[in-house]
Amino acid sequence: MSDTRKVGTFDVLKAMSNRGMDVRLSTLDNITDLELRKGNSFIRIGCSGDVVTGISKGKFIGGFLIADKDQWNQIKAELEREP
Repeated sequence: MSDTRKVGTFDVLKAMSNRGMDVRLSTLDNITDLELRKGNSFIRIGCSGDVVTGISKGKFIGGFLIADKDQWNQIKAELEREP
């Protein structure tokens, strides 16, 4: 049996954020184009040149995070009220 605990994506993100490391979340305010198709659809999102360069050079790892807006706002408000 392994002594290694299972570490999830959000565990890593939280630890990086707590240490002040470079973790970014871009809102969907910068969508420049949407294309709906029967199979895969496409979303074009504008981002800074350093992000595009970092992705192209393999410096950055990332994903497309989607959350329910009402749930997100509820949890955010709860966390903002905590001392």
